[in-house]
Amino acid sequence: YTFTGDCNAMPIIPLKMVQTSLTYGMSPLSGVGFALFGNYLALVKGEVEEGYRYVKIALSLMKRMPSIAHDSEIMYYSAHTRLRVEPIQSANEHYIVAHRGAMASGAVRFAFACALVYDNNSFWAGKKLGLVVNSMKETMKQMIFYKNLVLLALLRPICRLSLRLTGQSDVHQRDDLTNIFGETYKEGEGISSKLPLVMLTECFAKFSEGLIFREVDKARDSIQQYLSIQSLTAVNMSISGDFFRIFYAGLASFYVGRELDDGVLITRGTECKDWIEKLVVSASTWNFQNKAYLLQAEEQFCERNFDVAERLYDAAILSAKTHKFVNEQALANELAGHFYLDTGRKIKSVNYFMRAFENYNEWGAVAKAASLTKYFEIGDAI
Repeated sequence: YTFTGDCNAMPIIPLKMVQTSLTYGMSPLSGVGFALFGNYLALVKGEVEEGYRYVKIALSLMKRMPSIAHDSEIMYYSAHTRLRVEPIQSANEHYIVAHRGAMASGAVRFAFACALVYDNNSFWAGKKLGLVVNSMKETMKQMIFYKNLVLLALLRPICRLSLRLTGQSDVHQRDDLTNIFGETYKEGEGISSKLPLVMLTECFAKFSEGLIFREVDKARDSIQQYLSIQSLTAVNMSISGDFFRIFYAGLASFYVGRELDDGVLITRGTECKDWIEKLVVSASTWNFQNKAYLLQAEEQFCERNFDVAERLYDAAILSAKTHKFVNEQALANELAGHFYLDTGRKIKSVNYFMRAFENYNEWGAVAKAASLTKYFEIGDAI
């Protein structure tokens, strides 16, 4: 259910499946080949429209030749490209449909892969955090029961961040989840320290946490560790929704680069911004417009083009609200607050911090919202 090798080799088997199906006739397995080849075109080559066309063919074949054994695979692989084109909030639901199909067919391991992607994307897409945390806990309990420690290690870092945001646990300071599940699984041991994908996931969660909670050292160290494995904008076919990673990597790079006067990291942030900007044009305005605006605002802040940055922060906030990314609306408001605070406009910053407070609470990140109240005192002290 993942591809971890050379992306140039990725289309060999799917293309052979497509060619064989066209030559000898379609089978219930043909849709898998069309979906995988569509993913290659859309996610690796950047030919999103053409890739999406292959994905729609795969889904059409699935409807014409339903198969308990293969329908969940077609749904799962097709959803990778659909996340780029269709609104993320609705496209992500296809993973849970694939999960149910896989469970019905007895493919438990594949079902867990579907649940993993669904839970991760639900978090980054701004689904209500209470629902996300409950779903993650249930998924992880099942992974522990079936001893699927690789997928458990991939889900655990985002669960930890979710719990810190909601204030349910001090798990962000611990190396295990003993207090939730009654068993101890420590970071840095076993598979967590051996599999690059697990290490990348942990770094992603940590630099995102460093950005969200304004912990510059954590953000810096985790970005550097990530870069020791692969570049921030590298395509990783093992990670569905890799644009979330690139978006947060860009924001964290701008934040750390600005705080530590690190021009190299600011350049990394610009690379991430350029990557997201391409998706606005090639894939979906709904999914990527607000992300591009916010990255552009942070870039202009770094370059001290304050008038341009102001307009871009407001554009990012409005776009996130329009496209129903409440978590990114909260983040955009908060980053705008820090922008005004750092540029000496303290009273104006309070308005943005208060809006961020409301957005974080709406999302369910009550602990994060509470951490912003210290900025409200700025206006009272002036």
